Amino acid sequence: MKFLIPAVASLLLSIPVFATPLPAQPHVYVEGSAEIEVEPDMMTFTLSIQTVDIDLAKAKADVDRRSRLLIDASKKFGIKANDIATTALNIRPEYEYKDNQRVLTGNNVSRQVDIKLRDLKKYPEMMKALVDAKISETINTNLTVADKKAVEEKVQTAAMEDAKARAGRLAKSQGQSLGAPWSISEFNNRGNERWELTPNRNLMGSSAKEVGAMRMADSSEPFEPGVMKITAQVYVVYLLK
Repeated sequence: MKFLIPAVASLLLSIPVFATPLPAQPHVYVEGSAEIEVEPDMMTFTLSIQTVDIDLAKAKADVDRRSRLLIDASKKFGIKANDIATTALNIRPEYEYKDNQRVLTGNNVSRQVDIKLRDLKKYPEMMKALVDAKISETINTNLTVADKKAVEEKVQTAAMEDAKARAGRLAKSQGQSLGAPWSISEFNNRGNERWELTPNRNLMGSSAKEVGAMRMADSSEPFEPGVMKITAQVYVVYLLK
């Protein structure tokens, strides 16, 4: 017990050292931000294939058949195998109550299939093919960029350039020169957000829609991918000299 008290005191004294994200010497703390626009170059189709049948084997066979039909239809548009992702089968019995007795009414068998289309010019024809094949009741689509990492790096670099420019202006206004960065972070450590470490970057404008597959059969669907905005924020501490 004699040795415990100094150890605890030492720990408490060390907490403020690690709690503050700022240096002891003169510095400037700035936020840099940037926003760029990019054209989406990839669309993901998400289809849910589902069948309910009292005969589990028949339900599974129907879902498997439509899954193969979907994969074959996709490959006709030049989509590679690694751009098609299927989940494992989900099998769930369905019941209803009759005369206070639980009665099996069927087996719900389903699977989700995601397909990445990298040539957006093929979108109208592919959508029509999926609708005409009557594979799924609904088709969800989502636009994005294939090389998201490259776009994020570009906007992060622009955010850093903005941070340096801001810090330089602030330092100059006080007759100081800007030194080297002391810390760089994507997390805002100035408030309670430090406990919610979420990177301050975001890809916006990713359109998604759900199409009633049985109601849509026109390949002349008007389609313009538009642009997407990606933003980034960085928090930089520069030393002054």
